[in-house]
Amino acid sequence: MKRRSFLASSLALPFVANAFGTEAMSISKSLPPTSLPLASKLPSAAQLSEADEAFLRDIQLRCYQYFLDGANPKTGLVADRGTTTGSSFSSYASSAACGFGLAAHCVAADAGWTSRGEAADRVRAMLGSLVDLAEHENGFVYHFIDTATGKRALGSEVSSIDTALMMTGAVNAAVTFSDDPRIVELSEELYRRVDWRWMLGENLLMHMGWKPESGMIAHQWDSYSELIILVLMAIGAPMSPIPPVAWETWRREPVLEFDGEGFLSYPPLFVHQYPMTFFDFRSYNSSKDRNFFKNAVHAHKAHIAFLSELGKRNPDRFGHYGADLWGLTSSDSVDGYRDWGGPYEVGRYEPDRGIDGTVVPSAAAGGLAILPNEALHTLRYQKEHFGEQIYGIYGFANAHNPSTGWVSRDVIGIDTGISLLMAENLRTGSVWNTFMQHPSSIRALKLTGFATG
Repeated sequence: MKRRSFLASSLALPFVANAFGTEAMSISKSLPPTSLPLASKLPSAAQLSEADEAFLRDIQLRCYQYFLDGANPKTGLVADRGTTTGSSFSSYASSAACGFGLAAHCVAADAGWTSRGEAADRVRAMLGSLVDLAEHENGFVYHFIDTATGKRALGSEVSSIDTALMMTGAVNAAVTFSDDPRIVELSEELYRRVDWRWMLGENLLMHMGWKPESGMIAHQWDSYSELIILVLMAIGAPMSPIPPVAWETWRREPVLEFDGEGFLSYPPLFVHQYPMTFFDFRSYNSSKDRNFFKNAVHAHKAHIAFLSELGKRNPDRFGHYGADLWGLTSSDSVDGYRDWGGPYEVGRYEPDRGIDGTVVPSAAAGGLAILPNEALHTLRYQKEHFGEQIYGIYGFANAHNPSTGWVSRDVIGIDTGISLLMAENLRTGSVWNTFMQHPSSIRALKLTGFATG
Protein backbone atom coordinates (compact mmCIF):
# COMPACT_ATOMS: atom_id res chain seq x y z
CA MET A 1 0.00 0.00 0.00
CA LYS A 2 1.46 3.35 -1.05
CA ARG A 3 1.41 6.60 0.87
CA ARG A 4 -1.41 8.35 -0.95
CA SER A 5 -3.61 5.26 -1.11
CA PHE A 6 -3.01 4.75 2.61
CA LEU A 7 -3.91 8.37 3.18
CA ALA A 8 -7.05 8.17 1.06
CA SER A 9 -8.24 5.05 2.88
CA SER A 10 -7.46 6.17 6.42
CA LEU A 11 -7.95 9.93 6.54
CA ALA A 12 -10.63 12.33 5.41
CA LEU A 13 -9.18 15.50 3.97
CA PRO A 14 -11.64 18.26 4.87
CA PHE A 15 -10.99 21.70 3.48
CA VAL A 16 -10.95 24.16 6.33
CA ALA A 17 -11.70 27.59 5.08
CA ASN A 18 -10.10 30.08 6.45
CA ALA A 19 22.52 -1.76 13.14
CA PHE A 20 24.77 1.01 11.73
CA GLY A 21 26.95 3.75 13.13
CA THR A 22 25.24 6.01 15.61
CA GLU A 23 27.84 8.72 15.87
CA ALA A 24 26.55 12.14 14.92
CA MET A 25 27.92 13.87 11.84
CA SER A 26 27.50 17.58 11.17
CA ILE A 27 25.67 18.23 7.91
CA SER A 28 27.45 21.57 7.63
CA LYS A 29 30.79 19.83 7.15
CA SER A 30 31.97 18.39 3.86
CA LEU A 31 32.65 14.72 3.43
CA PRO A 32 35.96 13.46 2.11
CA PRO A 33 36.05 13.23 -1.71
CA THR A 34 33.96 10.38 -3.13
CA SER A 35 33.80 8.67 -6.49
CA LEU A 36 30.46 10.37 -7.20
CA PRO A 37 30.62 13.65 -9.14
CA LEU A 38 28.47 16.57 -8.09
CA ALA A 39 25.38 17.17 -10.19
CA SER A 40 26.71 20.59 -11.15
CA LYS A 41 29.21 18.80 -13.38
CA LEU A 42 26.47 17.06 -15.33
CA PRO A 43 25.05 18.39 -18.59
CA SER A 44 22.05 20.70 -18.54
CA ALA A 45 18.62 19.10 -18.81
CA ALA A 46 17.42 20.63 -22.09
CA GLN A 47 17.71 23.39 -24.62
CA LEU A 48 14.63 25.59 -24.34
CA SER A 49 13.27 28.27 -26.65
CA GLU A 50 12.52 31.76 -25.38
CA ALA A 51 8.82 30.90 -25.51
CA ASP A 52 9.41 27.77 -23.43
CA GLU A 53 11.40 29.77 -20.89
CA ALA A 54 8.68 32.39 -20.63
CA PHE A 55 5.95 29.76 -20.20
CA LEU A 56 7.86 27.87 -17.53
CA ARG A 57 8.75 31.06 -15.69
CA ASP A 58 5.08 32.09 -15.65
CA ILE A 59 4.07 28.73 -14.19
CA GLN A 60 6.83 28.95 -11.58
CA LEU A 61 6.00 32.48 -10.46
CA ARG A 62 2.36 31.59 -10.05
CA CYS A 63 3.25 28.44 -8.10
CA TYR A 64 5.64 30.41 -5.93
CA GLN A 65 2.86 32.86 -5.11
CA TYR A 66 1.09 29.97 -3.39
CA PHE A 67 4.03 29.50 -1.02
CA LEU A 68 3.86 33.20 -0.18
CA ASP A 69 0.09 33.50 0.24
CA GLY A 70 -0.47 30.05 1.73
CA ALA A 71 2.14 30.38 4.47
CA ASN A 72 1.09 31.38 7.96
CA PRO A 73 2.47 34.92 8.42
CA LYS A 74 3.92 34.11 11.85
CA THR A 75 5.11 30.51 11.57
CA GLY A 76 5.77 30.25 7.83
CA LEU A 77 4.15 26.79 7.81
CA VAL A 78 2.58 26.09 4.40
CA ALA A 79 -1.11 25.29 4.07
CA ASP A 80 -1.83 21.87 2.63
CA ARG A 81 -4.27 23.37 0.14
CA GLY A 82 -6.00 26.58 -0.85
CA THR A 83 -8.66 27.75 -3.25
CA THR A 84 -7.59 28.59 -6.79
CA THR A 85 -8.73 32.17 -6.16
CA GLY A 86 -6.68 32.56 -3.00
CA SER A 87 -9.84 33.31 -1.00
CA SER A 88 -9.01 30.75 1.70
CA PHE A 89 -6.42 28.23 2.78
CA SER A 90 -6.56 25.15 4.95
CA SER A 91 -5.80 25.76 8.62
CA TYR A 92 -3.53 22.71 8.53
CA ALA A 93 -0.13 22.49 6.93
CA SER A 94 1.38 19.49 5.20
CA SER A 95 4.88 18.66 6.42
CA ALA A 96 5.76 17.60 2.86
CA ALA A 97 4.43 20.89 1.47
CA CYS A 98 6.68 22.69 3.94
CA GLY A 99 9.62 20.79 2.48
CA PHE A 100 8.64 21.82 -1.03
CA GLY A 101 8.15 25.36 0.22
CA LEU A 102 11.68 25.50 1.65
CA ALA A 103 13.07 24.34 -1.70
CA ALA A 104 10.83 26.84 -3.52
CA HIS A 105 12.31 29.71 -1.48
CA CYS A 106 15.78 28.48 -2.45
CA VAL A 107 14.84 28.59 -6.13
CA ALA A 108 13.29 32.04 -5.68
CA ALA A 109 16.48 33.37 -4.09
CA ASP A 110 18.70 31.99 -6.86
CA ALA A 111 16.34 33.11 -9.63
CA GLY A 112 15.88 36.62 -8.23
CA TRP A 113 12.10 36.40 -7.80
CA THR A 114 12.62 37.92 -4.38
CA SER A 115 15.63 39.30 -2.58
CA ARG A 116 17.99 36.80 -1.04
CA GLY A 117 17.40 38.39 2.35
CA GLU A 118 13.61 38.02 2.14
CA ALA A 119 13.90 34.39 1.03
CA ALA A 120 16.31 33.69 3.89
CA ASP A 121 13.90 35.27 6.37
CA ARG A 122 11.09 33.00 5.18
CA VAL A 123 13.29 29.93 5.30
CA ARG A 124 14.56 30.81 8.77
CA ALA A 125 11.02 31.34 10.06
CA MET A 126 9.71 28.06 8.67
CA LEU A 127 12.68 26.04 9.85
CA GLY A 128 12.34 27.58 13.29
CA SER A 129 8.67 26.56 13.43
CA LEU A 130 9.45 23.03 12.25
CA VAL A 131 12.08 22.70 14.95
CA ASP A 132 10.33 24.45 17.83
CA LEU A 133 6.59 24.12 17.13
CA ALA A 134 5.91 21.13 14.89
CA GLU A 135 4.64 18.22 16.93
CA HIS A 136 6.78 15.15 16.34
CA GLU A 137 7.77 11.76 17.70
CA ASN A 138 11.45 10.83 17.67
CA GLY A 139 11.94 13.57 15.09
CA PHE A 140 9.22 12.33 12.71
CA VAL A 141 6.69 15.10 12.12
CA TYR A 142 2.97 14.57 11.81
CA HIS A 143 1.61 14.44 8.28
CA PHE A 144 -0.68 17.40 8.97
CA ILE A 145 -0.01 20.10 11.54
CA ASP A 146 -1.84 23.28 12.49
CA THR A 147 -0.39 26.20 10.56
CA ALA A 148 -0.52 28.49 13.60
CA THR A 149 0.57 26.16 16.41
CA GLY A 150 2.35 23.22 14.76
CA LYS A 151 0.11 20.80 16.68
CA ARG A 152 -1.09 17.53 15.13
CA ALA A 153 -4.07 18.05 12.83
CA LEU A 154 -6.82 15.81 11.42
CA GLY A 155 -5.80 12.91 13.65
CA SER A 156 -2.99 12.26 11.19
CA GLU A 157 -0.08 9.90 11.55
CA VAL A 158 3.54 10.67 12.30
CA SER A 159 4.68 10.14 8.70
CA SER A 160 7.97 8.66 7.56
CA ILE A 161 7.71 9.76 3.92
CA ASP A 162 6.43 13.24 4.69
CA THR A 163 9.25 13.76 7.17
CA ALA A 164 11.73 12.71 4.48
CA LEU A 165 10.20 15.14 1.98
CA MET A 166 10.28 17.87 4.59
CA MET A 167 13.98 17.15 5.08
CA THR A 168 14.76 17.46 1.36
CA GLY A 169 13.73 21.10 1.56
CA ALA A 170 15.75 21.64 4.71
CA VAL A 171 18.79 20.11 2.99
CA ASN A 172 18.40 22.45 0.03
CA ALA A 173 18.09 25.38 2.41
CA ALA A 174 21.31 24.45 4.22
CA VAL A 175 23.21 24.42 0.93
CA THR A 176 21.58 27.48 -0.63
CA PHE A 177 22.05 29.58 2.52
CA SER A 178 25.29 28.03 3.70
CA ASP A 179 26.46 31.55 4.61
CA ASP A 180 23.61 31.91 7.13
CA PRO A 181 24.65 30.13 10.36
CA ARG A 182 21.14 30.09 11.79
CA ILE A 183 19.61 28.40 8.73
CA VAL A 184 22.37 25.80 8.68
CA GLU A 185 21.94 25.22 12.42
CA LEU A 186 18.16 24.78 12.17
CA SER A 187 18.42 22.48 9.17
CA GLU A 188 21.03 20.41 10.96
CA GLU A 189 18.94 20.17 14.12
CA LEU A 190 15.85 19.11 12.18
CA TYR A 191 17.77 16.32 10.41
CA ARG A 192 19.82 15.17 13.42
CA ARG A 193 16.87 14.73 15.74
CA VAL A 194 15.17 12.10 13.53
CA ASP A 195 15.70 8.57 14.84
CA TRP A 196 15.28 6.84 11.50
CA ARG A 197 15.87 3.42 13.08
CA TRP A 198 12.77 3.82 15.25
CA MET A 199 10.62 3.55 12.08
CA LEU A 200 12.58 0.55 10.78
CA GLY A 201 11.04 -2.90 11.18
CA GLU A 202 12.96 -6.01 12.12
CA ASN A 203 12.69 -6.99 8.45
CA LEU A 204 14.65 -3.79 7.59
CA LEU A 205 11.64 -2.19 5.91
CA MET A 206 10.47 1.27 6.94
CA HIS A 207 7.00 1.66 8.45
CA MET A 208 4.67 4.24 6.95
CA GLY A 209 3.99 5.92 10.24
CA TRP A 210 2.94 5.88 13.86
CA LYS A 211 -0.12 7.03 15.80
CA PRO A 212 -0.28 7.74 19.53
CA GLU A 213 -3.60 5.88 19.78
CA SER A 214 -2.44 2.66 18.16
CA GLY A 215 1.34 2.71 17.83
CA MET A 216 3.35 1.78 14.76
CA ILE A 217 1.34 1.46 11.55
CA ALA A 218 1.63 -2.07 10.20
CA HIS A 219 1.91 -1.00 6.57
CA GLN A 220 5.50 -0.82 5.38
CA TRP A 221 7.37 0.49 2.37
CA ASP A 222 7.93 -2.91 0.83
CA SER A 223 7.91 -2.46 -2.97
CA TYR A 224 8.83 0.10 -5.60
CA SER A 225 7.37 3.53 -4.93
CA GLU A 226 8.45 6.95 -3.71
CA LEU A 227 10.09 5.02 -0.87
CA ILE A 228 13.38 5.59 -2.73
CA ILE A 229 13.74 9.07 -1.31
CA LEU A 230 12.78 7.97 2.21
CA VAL A 231 15.26 5.10 2.35
CA LEU A 232 18.11 7.17 0.92
CA MET A 233 17.45 10.07 3.29
CA ALA A 234 17.44 7.60 6.20
CA ILE A 235 20.66 5.88 5.11
CA GLY A 236 22.50 9.14 4.51
CA ALA A 237 21.30 10.76 7.74
CA PRO A 238 23.90 12.44 9.99
CA MET A 239 22.41 10.85 13.12
CA SER A 240 20.68 7.50 13.81
CA PRO A 241 20.80 6.32 10.18
CA ILE A 242 19.43 2.99 9.08
CA PRO A 243 21.89 0.38 7.75
CA PRO A 244 22.69 0.49 4.01
CA VAL A 245 21.42 -3.08 3.62
CA ALA A 246 17.89 -1.64 4.02
CA TRP A 247 18.26 -0.42 0.45
CA GLU A 248 18.23 -4.03 -0.71
CA THR A 249 15.22 -5.28 1.28
CA TRP A 250 12.33 -3.68 -0.64
CA ARG A 251 10.98 -5.61 -3.64
CA ARG A 252 11.87 -4.42 -7.14
CA GLU A 253 8.32 -4.94 -8.40
CA PRO A 254 5.92 -4.70 -10.05
CA VAL A 255 7.78 -4.70 -13.37
CA LEU A 256 5.83 -3.71 -16.48
CA GLU A 257 7.05 -3.41 -20.04
CA PHE A 258 7.02 -0.56 -22.52
CA ASP A 259 8.61 -0.51 -25.95
CA GLY A 260 10.36 -3.78 -25.25
CA GLU A 261 11.97 -2.69 -21.99
CA GLY A 262 10.94 -3.47 -18.43
CA PHE A 263 10.43 -0.76 -15.85
CA LEU A 264 9.47 -0.65 -12.19
CA SER A 265 5.96 0.69 -11.96
CA TYR A 266 3.30 2.15 -9.76
CA PRO A 267 0.37 3.89 -11.51
CA PRO A 268 0.25 7.48 -10.08
CA LEU A 269 3.03 9.48 -11.71
CA PHE A 270 4.09 11.26 -8.52
CA VAL A 271 5.75 7.99 -7.45
CA HIS A 272 8.20 8.37 -10.34
CA GLN A 273 8.69 12.11 -9.74
CA TYR A 274 9.30 12.79 -6.06
CA PRO A 275 12.66 10.98 -5.86
CA MET A 276 13.73 12.53 -9.20
CA THR A 277 13.02 16.04 -7.95
CA PHE A 278 15.99 16.01 -5.60
CA PHE A 279 18.33 13.09 -6.27
CA ASP A 280 19.89 13.52 -9.71
CA PHE A 281 19.76 9.94 -10.97
CA ARG A 282 20.48 10.79 -14.60
CA SER A 283 24.02 9.45 -14.59
CA TYR A 284 23.87 7.08 -11.63
CA ASN A 285 23.07 3.37 -11.77
CA SER A 286 22.01 1.54 -8.64
CA SER A 287 23.85 -1.46 -7.28
CA LYS A 288 21.34 -3.60 -9.17
CA ASP A 289 22.36 -1.80 -12.37
CA ARG A 290 19.09 0.08 -12.75
CA ASN A 291 18.95 3.73 -13.77
CA PHE A 292 15.98 5.19 -11.94
CA PHE A 293 15.82 8.26 -14.16
CA LYS A 294 15.47 6.11 -17.28
CA ASN A 295 12.92 4.05 -15.37
CA ALA A 296 10.89 7.24 -14.81
CA VAL A 297 11.12 8.13 -18.51
CA HIS A 298 9.69 4.73 -19.46
CA ALA A 299 6.96 5.06 -16.83
CA HIS A 300 5.86 8.43 -18.24
CA LYS A 301 5.86 7.16 -21.83
CA ALA A 302 3.88 4.09 -20.80
CA HIS A 303 1.43 6.35 -18.97
CA ILE A 304 0.76 8.45 -22.07
CA ALA A 305 0.36 5.31 -24.18
CA PHE A 306 -2.05 3.85 -21.61
CA LEU A 307 -4.30 6.92 -21.55
CA SER A 308 -4.17 7.24 -25.35
CA GLU A 309 -5.29 3.64 -25.81
CA LEU A 310 -7.95 4.10 -23.14
CA GLY A 311 -9.26 7.02 -25.19
CA LYS A 312 -9.30 5.02 -28.42
CA ARG A 313 -11.22 2.16 -26.85
CA ASN A 314 -13.69 4.42 -25.00
CA PRO A 315 -14.08 7.53 -27.19
CA ASP A 316 -17.31 8.68 -25.57
CA ARG A 317 -15.83 8.85 -22.07
CA PHE A 318 -12.09 9.21 -22.62
CA GLY A 319 -11.68 10.39 -26.21
CA HIS A 320 -9.85 13.51 -25.04
CA TYR A 321 -6.97 11.43 -23.64
CA GLY A 322 -3.92 11.41 -25.89
CA ALA A 323 -0.75 13.34 -26.67
CA ASP A 324 -2.58 16.66 -26.17
CA LEU A 325 -4.29 15.78 -22.89
CA TRP A 326 -2.65 13.36 -20.51
CA GLY A 327 -1.61 13.08 -16.92
CA LEU A 328 -3.05 11.23 -13.95
CA THR A 329 -1.62 11.16 -10.49
CA SER A 330 -3.22 11.13 -7.04
CA SER A 331 -5.50 14.15 -6.97
CA ASP A 332 -8.86 15.68 -6.27
CA SER A 333 -11.82 14.48 -8.30
CA VAL A 334 -15.51 15.28 -8.47
CA ASP A 335 -15.98 12.43 -5.96
CA GLY A 336 -13.12 13.27 -3.61
CA TYR A 337 -9.43 12.49 -3.41
CA ARG A 338 -8.39 9.61 -5.68
CA ASP A 339 -5.25 7.50 -5.96
CA TRP A 340 -5.23 6.85 -9.70
CA GLY A 341 -2.92 6.61 -12.68
CA GLY A 342 -1.83 3.89 -15.09
CA PRO A 343 -0.90 1.51 -16.52
CA TYR A 344 -1.81 -1.14 -13.97
CA GLU A 345 -0.98 -4.27 -15.95
CA VAL A 346 0.69 -4.98 -19.27
CA GLY A 347 -1.95 -5.02 -22.00
CA ARG A 348 -4.78 -3.91 -19.72
CA TYR A 349 -6.60 -0.77 -20.83
CA GLU A 350 -9.43 -0.35 -18.37
CA PRO A 351 -10.44 2.67 -16.23
CA ASP A 352 -9.07 1.16 -13.03
CA ARG A 353 -9.63 2.84 -9.67
CA GLY A 354 -12.52 4.84 -11.07
CA ILE A 355 -10.71 6.76 -13.80
CA ASP A 356 -13.40 9.13 -15.09
CA GLY A 357 -11.63 11.32 -17.64
CA THR A 358 -9.97 13.66 -15.15
CA VAL A 359 -6.66 15.28 -16.13
CA VAL A 360 -4.18 16.36 -13.44
CA PRO A 361 -1.82 19.11 -14.68
CA SER A 362 0.80 18.44 -11.99
CA ALA A 363 1.20 14.91 -13.40
CA ALA A 364 2.75 16.50 -16.49
CA ALA A 365 4.38 19.41 -14.65
CA GLY A 366 6.07 16.96 -12.28
CA GLY A 367 7.47 15.24 -15.36
CA LEU A 368 8.89 18.38 -16.99
CA ALA A 369 12.49 17.39 -16.33
CA ILE A 370 11.78 13.75 -17.15
CA LEU A 371 9.88 14.01 -20.45
CA PRO A 372 10.22 17.69 -21.41
CA ASN A 373 8.68 17.86 -24.89
CA GLU A 374 5.58 15.85 -24.04
CA ALA A 375 5.05 17.62 -20.72
CA LEU A 376 5.45 21.08 -22.21
CA HIS A 377 3.08 20.19 -25.02
CA THR A 378 0.17 19.10 -22.86
CA LEU A 379 0.61 21.95 -20.38
CA ARG A 380 0.56 24.49 -23.22
CA TYR A 381 -2.47 22.77 -24.72
CA GLN A 382 -4.34 22.84 -21.42
CA LYS A 383 -3.63 26.49 -20.83
CA GLU A 384 -4.52 27.51 -24.38
CA HIS A 385 -7.75 25.50 -24.56
CA PHE A 386 -9.13 25.97 -21.06
CA GLY A 387 -7.56 29.26 -20.04
CA GLU A 388 -8.69 30.90 -16.84
CA GLN A 389 -11.01 28.00 -16.06
CA ILE A 390 -8.00 25.98 -14.94
CA TYR A 391 -5.09 28.46 -14.91
CA GLY A 392 -5.11 31.08 -12.20
CA ILE A 393 -3.03 33.00 -9.72
CA TYR A 394 -1.36 29.81 -8.44
CA GLY A 395 -0.96 28.16 -11.81
CA PHE A 396 -3.03 25.14 -12.77
CA ALA A 397 -5.95 23.94 -10.69
CA ASN A 398 -5.31 20.62 -9.04
CA ALA A 399 -7.44 18.69 -11.54
CA HIS A 400 -10.11 19.09 -14.21
CA ASN A 401 -12.30 16.89 -16.37
CA PRO A 402 -12.52 18.09 -20.00
CA SER A 403 -15.44 15.77 -20.74
CA THR A 404 -17.68 17.12 -17.98
CA GLY A 405 -16.34 20.61 -17.40
CA TRP A 406 -15.61 19.90 -13.72
CA VAL A 407 -12.64 21.85 -12.30
CA SER A 408 -11.20 21.44 -8.82
CA ARG A 409 -11.70 24.51 -6.68
CA ASP A 410 -8.33 23.96 -5.02
CA VAL A 411 -4.61 23.79 -5.53
CA ILE A 412 -2.59 21.43 -3.32
CA GLY A 413 0.78 22.41 -1.89
CA ILE A 414 2.73 19.30 -2.82
CA ASP A 415 1.46 19.32 -6.41
CA THR A 416 2.08 23.04 -6.80
CA GLY A 417 5.53 22.51 -5.29
CA ILE A 418 6.63 19.70 -7.56
CA SER A 419 5.45 21.71 -10.57
CA LEU A 420 7.69 24.61 -9.58
CA LEU A 421 10.71 22.48 -8.71
CA MET A 422 10.67 20.21 -11.74
CA ALA A 423 10.24 23.22 -14.03
CA GLU A 424 13.42 24.58 -12.44
CA ASN A 425 15.25 21.30 -12.95
CA LEU A 426 14.31 21.46 -16.61
CA ARG A 427 15.39 25.08 -16.90
CA THR A 428 18.61 25.09 -14.87
CA GLY A 429 18.97 21.86 -12.90
CA SER A 430 19.43 23.97 -9.78
CA VAL A 431 17.29 21.84 -7.43
CA TRP A 432 19.37 18.80 -8.39
CA ASN A 433 22.61 20.75 -8.17
CA THR A 434 21.82 22.13 -4.74
CA PHE A 435 20.61 18.89 -3.20
CA MET A 436 23.47 16.85 -4.62
CA GLN A 437 26.06 19.12 -3.01
CA HIS A 438 24.90 18.12 0.45
CA PRO A 439 27.10 15.54 2.20
CA SER A 440 24.14 13.38 3.21
CA SER A 441 22.98 13.01 -0.39
CA ILE A 442 26.39 11.85 -1.61
CA ARG A 443 26.82 9.65 1.46
CA ALA A 444 23.51 7.89 0.78
CA LEU A 445 24.38 7.11 -2.84
CA LYS A 446 27.86 5.93 -1.96
CA LEU A 447 26.69 3.65 0.87
CA THR A 448 24.02 2.06 -1.29
CA GLY A 449 26.40 1.26 -4.13
CA PHE A 450 25.31 3.77 -6.77
CA ALA A 451 27.92 4.35 -9.47
CA THR A 452 28.21 6.57 -12.51
CA GLY A 453 27.54 4.90 -15.80
